[in-house]
Amino acid sequence: MKPAVVVLTDLSAAAGNAQAYAARLVARLHGRLVLLHVYQSLDPLRAPEELVLTTAAELAGRQKVQADLQQQVRQLPVPTEAELSFDPLATAVANAVRRHHPLLLAMGRATHSTPLERLLPHEVEPILRAAHYPLLLVPESWAEPELPQRALVAADGRAFTLPAPALALRELLLALQPTTAVGHVAHETHGPSHGDVALKSVQSAQLFGHLTNNSLYEVREETPADGILHAAAELNSQLIVMLARPHTFFGGVFHRSVTAQVLHRSPVPVLVLPTVA
Repeated sequence: MKPAVVVLTDLSAAAGNAQAYAARLVARLHGRLVLLHVYQSLDPLRAPEELVLTTAAELAGRQKVQADLQQQVRQLPVPTEAELSFDPLATAVANAVRRHHPLLLAMGRATHSTPLERLLPHEVEPILRAAHYPLLLVPESWAEPELPQRALVAADGRAFTLPAPALALRELLLALQPTTAVGHVAHETHGPSHGDVALKSVQSAQLFGHLTNNSLYEVREETPADGILHAAAELNSQLIVMLARPHTFFGGVFHRSVTAQVLHRSPVPVLVLPTVA
């Protein structure tokens, strides 16, 4: 089966930008796209199980969405299929993952509020929890046509273990071969920064190519999110990789996490890799 990327789409401009970006990724691997649209009822008070009972207006709304999805399928330059789901978002994503075993999930981040933008961060958390798959967030303003040549991996200096879906990205990263730096934000303004520990933890993942001591970029006297974004700007990074630990999900603190702050503010695409430790 060709490698796949599942793109969550609400048919917005931001989602369209994410689709175009994902299409360039899968083209490199001769893969395929899956556009997943989770249908929102015309009556927001209706429960998902009630959507089987359609009114004329509801049916017309579904047909319009289906037609729009098929139009986007025809416009994309890689093999693409569309799926329309009436399940809750987390359930729809989990089902799509089981069917397609994608390399990653992707979605757009709008400059102005759209249905998917309003999901952040409260719905990104259940998506990651349900699928435990890498998630790529592409800002609507991101217009560079080239695939990422410079990546920044944000590391906090603690060891981590990646699940099989994250390790499966090795094929994609090998195809992209970006120059990769490890960004570490030191909490202390003086004394040892423990940046060497951060570098070793990323090296041990064996996912980001050959990393040397020169691959480490340290920032001090800034908050973690500010430091990561500062490092990305200084290095002209075209992709930021964030590690999302289990306690981020199960502790219910995702909306306060450094990952969530970077997702909201980053001007470049962000790849979130869930860890198992």
